[in-house]
Amino acid sequence: MPMTLHQLSIFESVARHLNITTASRSIRISQPSVTKQLRLLEQECDVKLYVKSGRGVKLTLKGRALRVAAKPILDQMEELRGRFVSKGGKGVTKDLVVGSTPSPAAYFLSAALRSFVELYPTIHPTIRTGYPDAIKEMVLSGEVEIALTTTFPDHPQVIAEPIYTEEIVAVVSTKHPLARKKTLKEVELMQVPFVMMTGGRIAEEIAKMGLKLNVVIRCESVDLEKETVQAGLGVGLFYRGSAEAGLREGYFKIIEIRRLKEIKINCFVIYRKEKGLSSNGRDLLTLLQQWRKPGRSEPNIVRFRRP
Repeated sequence: MPMTLHQLSIFESVARHLNITTASRSIRISQPSVTKQLRLLEQECDVKLYVKSGRGVKLTLKGRALRVAAKPILDQMEELRGRFVSKGGKGVTKDLVVGSTPSPAAYFLSAALRSFVELYPTIHPTIRTGYPDAIKEMVLSGEVEIALTTTFPDHPQVIAEPIYTEEIVAVVSTKHPLARKKTLKEVELMQVPFVMMTGGRIAEEIAKMGLKLNVVIRCESVDLEKETVQAGLGVGLFYRGSAEAGLREGYFKIIEIRRLKEIKINCFVIYRKEKGLSSNGRDLLTLLQQWRKPGRSEPNIVRFRRP
């Protein structure tokens, strides 16, 4: 992994304070993130840059040498910022408007943005949500710079990259009598009560498969559907990531419906071809692309181009 200016900036702060906690507060980055970036820098340099000393740290000989060598580079970056970045931020995007269809916004995007704002606390993302066609129009009109969608946007001016594949699960409240069942057979689907969101990809895929469900309640949002299912009013169908919190905290239980395993819904990151991405947008895209790597269960910061 190449050495980055961001890592050198963090190292300089630690070298200045000789305390990781104080340094992390100074640069407004969490202590675990500071420690991680220092570890990556040491791996790249293949040397030990600091050692623990009481409640703080002290630099090794190699650490002091790196600090001296890095200082002119960091000073030059500060000079460039002073000359070309106005205080009002003219020419530099401090905000980032991100779009998403409802389900990716609930889990995938929020996890990615949590890591993103930890690295760049001065950037304040705004999330716009909508159904796939609305999200595509937001990207084309410039209302959002980059977006996540569960439908491939067939448009020559939109670039789409597949990010991950989501499975669909049927869940029920652990307090519901159906929670005693492990599976639902296809013949039972017209008997047990279902709670569904109006429209959306899940309803679309269920219709394509020809599954007939006994839908007793329809909701206009994923959050309302979750609340209705949690209240014990029926079985809900969700993206696995969207239902993960309820499964982890013990108020949802999965009931297996065999044919749901046939449904695999792709999630794409999209942005406008002609306009391209700002530096903030490119950094968020880099983070999202890490999901493609095998074995990753959540976004992970691996490489960024900016300090």
